[in-house]
Amino acid sequence: MSEDSLGGAMMVKKRILRIGVLLLSLILLMSLYTSVFASPEVLPETVTSTAEGYVTLLAPEQLTSSTTNKSLPIAASAPEGTVVTVYRYSYTAGNYQKVVVGEVPLESVVGSTTLFAGRTDLTPGLNKFLIRGAKDDETYTVIPFEVNVLNEGFMDRIKGVINIILAK
Repeated sequence: MSEDSLGGAMMVKKRILRIGVLLLSLILLMSLYTSVFASPEVLPETVTSTAEGYVTLLAPEQLTSSTTNKSLPIAASAPEGTVVTVYRYSYTAGNYQKVVVGEVPLESVVGSTTLFAGRTDLTPGLNKFLIRGAKDDETYTVIPFEVNVLNEGFMDRIKGVINIILAK
């Protein structure tokens, strides 16, 4: 066999090897993609849990709270492997929509720490949220909660009234 034909055979083997590695990588990627499900982009206003225990809201501590802060830390605990997603109620659409921070949904698969944490901006007035912890598409827990953003002037008036009451 000539040196040219050996070189050509080696190039063909390298090309076949590259194609094989590419196909194997593609198959692995597709299998990972199909094993992880995505939470729905939108949930109806009347959504209810299909199971209990897939998420526990840690922050905010109350299901109804008020603040003057412009952002909200959200924390939850969930079993390892649970997909936790945060939704905000859209008054114009009449449903809950995934919260997106930057271009990334506020959603994560909980790891061995069993903790989920995120932060989202608040709008003035009543902000309605829902946190969803899901084992799969049909098995999930939802917890609705509300945060009312008060303006600074309102809080100053409340502080003034408290000071008057305490001064007596």
